[in-house]
Amino acid sequence: METINLEKEGRTYWHRLVGETLKVLLEPVGIEVRMEVPVVPAPPVADLILIQRKEVGSGGWTQEQRLRLADGLQDLEADQILVELKITESLNEKTLTWLSVYDTLYLETAKLERHQLKSVIISAITSRKDFLEKHSFKSVGPVGVYESIPSWGGVIRLIFLNELADKAHNAPLKCFASRQDEQRKAFATIQHAGLFKLSEAFGRVINGLWRLKMKSALNYPEMEEITPEYVIRLGKEWFESMVDVTPEEELFSLPRLEQRLEVSHRDGERDGEAKILTRQLQRRFGTVPDWAQEKIVKAELSSLEEWSLRFVDAQSLDDVFSGKP
Repeated sequence: METINLEKEGRTYWHRLVGETLKVLLEPVGIEVRMEVPVVPAPPVADLILIQRKEVGSGGWTQEQRLRLADGLQDLEADQILVELKITESLNEKTLTWLSVYDTLYLETAKLERHQLKSVIISAITSRKDFLEKHSFKSVGPVGVYESIPSWGGVIRLIFLNELADKAHNAPLKCFASRQDEQRKAFATIQHAGLFKLSEAFGRVINGLWRLKMKSALNYPEMEEITPEYVIRLGKEWFESMVDVTPEEELFSLPRLEQRLEVSHRDGERDGEAKILTRQLQRRFGTVPDWAQEKIVKAELSSLEEWSLRFVDAQSLDDVFSGKP
């Protein structure tokens, strides 16, 4: 199917940004995430995210997959979850109606049975209590998760990011909450739980989001449209600049540096690890001699990671490369 360009000048497509965050978080454990989901056989497509197991009919989410799915998602046993996002807008009757339409159309388009699909609304802004009561939403299970049975049938599930518990599996989504205090707690949870170590791609997205939120808090004018590519670039630039200007005693506590030590060959980051190690050596010992540079150039990623760990307590280059106590 031909891809449709939905970009419009000056508009941020939040479903793409949230979708990219979920994509780099969930795909390593066998969960596929798609954006611009076609809910009918022909254009247009809607601002939706589709979450599905790559191995359909595998008997439900694995334990590893559940650990990365937020409350309100991990208990759904359907093969596919259709998510409508509300990041900057409050919920209203139109939102509820359209989700039902998307659900019905996608069932037909994807040729799914009713039990294979669940549709969910994820909202950054918490709705007023009277709105929830008017549409018979009741809390189900974890805090922040609600359900309602509309008059036309089916079930509507609603997840409020501001209300989700401060747990590691909720933190990636809570980065998009509307309340700044909830955002800050989410980033702190990610750092404390070591989620930066999950993958290089996830670390870049989260660091970019943190950088973006910080710029927003300081009222920096955004000169570019906010896209996943822009956020990832922010994250990469942030780390590179922090390596250069952060005092040594603080450098080793940075989650991005810890995450870099977990980079795999698959991500193609051996050269990046070598560059970081070279900068570290230059900052502490001055000019790196040719013999050390040759070792770095020829080293495997595992050796670079080991040398980076030794560097923390090393008193000389020999300590780094020979492993002397």
